[in-house]
Amino acid sequence: MTTLAFSYAVNLLSRREYSEFEIRCKMQEKAFSEQEIEDTLAQLQQKNWQSDKRFTENYLRARAQRGYGVNRIKQELRQLKGILPETVDEALMECDIDWSEIALNVLAKKFPDYRARQDAKNKQKIWRYMLSHGFFAEDFADFIGNGTEDEFY
Repeated sequence: MTTLAFSYAVNLLSRREYSEFEIRCKMQEKAFSEQEIEDTLAQLQQKNWQSDKRFTENYLRARAQRGYGVNRIKQELRQLKGILPETVDEALMECDIDWSEIALNVLAKKFPDYRARQDAKNKQKIWRYMLSHGFFAEDFADFIGNGTEDEFY
């Protein structure tokens, strides 16, 4: 491991948390050898300066605060950040986030009249928005104005 590779990785981590996958990609972009990358990551993890578990917990809280649901966050962590499914599931079990409350806040912000009776077109719009933001139907369906979910299937 070169001092340059280690310094580069520490410099990245001094700004924010990164997943192992993100650091690996950034180091590959800078043309560090695979051996340098492996050695650097091993040393960072040994010193507990880089932890996918800690990154996952922080990312989960940050995205939930921004109004995203569990499905969207899980997808981002797995596909974009390279986090193992086991790590994601473990972090989700340990977190104390009330997804229904977040869904209600998102509904109130995006659709202020969500409690009023909605026609089918508006209901579909609300459902699409909420599902695309990663919420389960159980998190928001009861809050939307009169009607049943059967209208959409």
